Amino acid sequence: MPDPKFSSQTKDKLVSSEIRLIVESVVSDKVSTWFDQNPSIARGVLEKITQAAIARDVARKARDSVRRKGAFELTGLPGKLADCQIQKKEGTELYIVEGDSAGGSAKQGRVREYQAVLPLRGKILNTFVNVNGKTNGLTGDHNNKALAKMMSSNEIVTLINALGTGSKDFNIENLRYDKIIIMTDADVDGSHIRTLLLTFFNNYPFNELIENGHLYLAQPPLFKITKAGKSVYIKDEKSLEDFILKAADKNKIKIKKNSKEFDRFLEEQRQKYSIQRFKGLGEMNPDELWETTLNPENRTLLKVQYSKGTKEKSKEDQKMIQILMGDDVGPRKDFITNNALDVSNLDI
Repeated sequence: MPDPKFSSQTKDKLVSSEIRLIVESVVSDKVSTWFDQNPSIARGVLEKITQAAIARDVARKARDSVRRKGAFELTGLPGKLADCQIQKKEGTELYIVEGDSAGGSAKQGRVREYQAVLPLRGKILNTFVNVNGKTNGLTGDHNNKALAKMMSSNEIVTLINALGTGSKDFNIENLRYDKIIIMTDADVDGSHIRTLLLTFFNNYPFNELIENGHLYLAQPPLFKITKAGKSVYIKDEKSLEDFILKAADKNKIKIKKNSKEFDRFLEEQRQKYSIQRFKGLGEMNPDELWETTLNPENRTLLKVQYSKGTKEKSKEDQKMIQILMGDDVGPRKDFITNNALDVSNLDI
């Protein structure tokens, strides 16, 4: 051959196109003749081919069984999604958690049959879109702008894929889970992430999930109090103070609240307990997370609802969301200034 072509520098395989047909023709004729003369070996080769095909089919079915089939199956489920096992939507739950650390504890502590876990990385994009001018409901341009903003975030696209409803072609009948549960840390960062997720779900068309009662907030504890080998989980600072005062000597609780004497008394009572403050859900072991936040018999869930039933009717709700999440800083600053004295538990 005047210009031979090889597959690599080692020249172990000739790949010239003009020689390919010649080689295939010669090999095919010789192999066919040899198989005709050795039928027992030909049957052995065919059996191995058949067994390999069956093995591939079994492996494919095993992979498919990891996903739930039917109307809820997606072509591209998120890689971090730990899906549940049952195929029907009724009774299933999707926990949206912050970070891989919390996701690891939740995946180990859940009931795999009906509880799924989706870890999201960090704080998602603020997807609130201001409506300029007076409009009667949401306009098509506003909807497209909101969708474009949502789809620019990889974490939000991951969440939409897990939900199964689609975005521009949204169909609530394709929702893959009965309950969507936002489960973030009980600190200020967790509250911020929860607010950003609620802002996303308030956007059209995902507000239908709120209107149809599918969205919930988990209430994980912030404190673990231990005394004499017995542990109690406490939701927040106020609940911790209430617990300590309830367990203290009632005759001494007549001290005026917020006084130096009261603060000293409260600190003395706190010293009697071993108090652990959870920095995040990832600090809780799977058994603790199950017992406090995942177990339907013990947990507390808050159902997210509009004050007037639907987004369109709940004008005050939308006004508050615009103040807190909108681009205009002025109204938000006024709101903080006007309500600063009413804050009873400030976590900064």
